[in-house]
Amino acid sequence: MQGDPLSSDLDELFASTLATSHEFRSWFLSRTKFARLWPLVRLLQAEQQEAQGPDPWWRNWRSESTGRVSTKMLFIFEVEQTKLRFALHAERAMRAEELAAFERGSHRAVAKAMMKQECFQNYMDFETVLLAPQALIVADARTLNFDRRIPFETVAGFLPGFGRLGQAAA
Repeated sequence: MQGDPLSSDLDELFASTLATSHEFRSWFLSRTKFARLWPLVRLLQAEQQEAQGPDPWWRNWRSESTGRVSTKMLFIFEVEQTKLRFALHAERAMRAEELAAFERGSHRAVAKAMMKQECFQNYMDFETVLLAPQALIVADARTLNFDRRIPFETVAGFLPGFGRLGQAAA
């Protein structure tokens, strides 16, 4: 569940590992359309933290117009040589009920609306990413509303807690 402390802790672990582990960052980016850029990018963690204020740099980015959470985990990268910025909007779902909020591609529409805005680091491209148990990815067509679907079971190679989530959801 989204409110489950274990799940929130895993979101924190995912974000902090992405920030600190070159190996995990390259693995994660290699699963996106930005795979060829991974050796050239830097994660804009400090810039995101400055824009986020007291909240964690990656968590619960809000729309300025509605004040509602637009994306649970936002990771913005920059190719230093070209200044190209792109974002990965990541969500985590354990159960089918959690996918209702992402029906009809609304997650992509939100990501597109956030593009080229200073408060969101002026990113120019994006992908939406769903982290979920393999069984949910296979069984629920709503997971196709995301550009990428990454099973918990593959994340577990770096973050073993995700393997426990995948088993619990099965």
